[in-house]
Amino acid sequence: MILFAMLLIPLYFAYWLFEQKKPLAPFLFNAFLGLFLAAVFCAYKYFFSPYYFLTPDSFVRNFIHIELEQILLPLAVLTAAFLFVYKKDKMAVRVQNIFPFYAGFFAVYLPFRILNESLPYSAFGLFAKPVMFLLMLLLANKCQEYLFISAQRALLTAKQAVCVWTCFVLCLILPAAIEALWILGMNAFFTIVCFLIYGGAAVLCLLKGPKFLERL
Repeated sequence: MILFAMLLIPLYFAYWLFEQKKPLAPFLFNAFLGLFLAAVFCAYKYFFSPYYFLTPDSFVRNFIHIELEQILLPLAVLTAAFLFVYKKDKMAVRVQNIFPFYAGFFAVYLPFRILNESLPYSAFGLFAKPVMFLLMLLLANKCQEYLFISAQRALLTAKQAVCVWTCFVLCLILPAAIEALWILGMNAFFTIVCFLIYGGAAVLCLLKGPKFLERL
């Protein structure tokens, strides 16, 4: 289970690279850049920053901690830094190249958080959480493509924009909410159902989302 949590994102990224028809050097460079930043940040957290241990006494507190520290802040900082570093490139190129940057960072950062905050280890922390975060990164990146590229070219209608924004927000907040429910001691069956619904909906959006948007 620990190996699954550590290897899921790297293995999927290897598959993602195999599917690309463009030169791989830029993708690999961005992935190693993300990996390096994650290593530096995790080293700082380990040696100089106090840990927040998730406890089953407050859904709101745990949700805010997971959402801010593990999702929103890392993604916001990574996205801003990436867009700034590659500011001379076209927006389409920047957005299409940002997933390797995310993958490199979270390939290190996510296992670090799981192994240091999810004590005692459980199937949810070692299996469900990595799956949710991988789907979140993929879906967030797909939404970014629509929001940054299509919106810039005025290709999105109002209905399409609302749909994409809704999907973007939900894909970022639901993983933290589901994990906070699990930490709270919510019924295991209910938590698993929430995880399966999120996973199924995310996969459906990734596979069928473009066709659905065309019909709006």
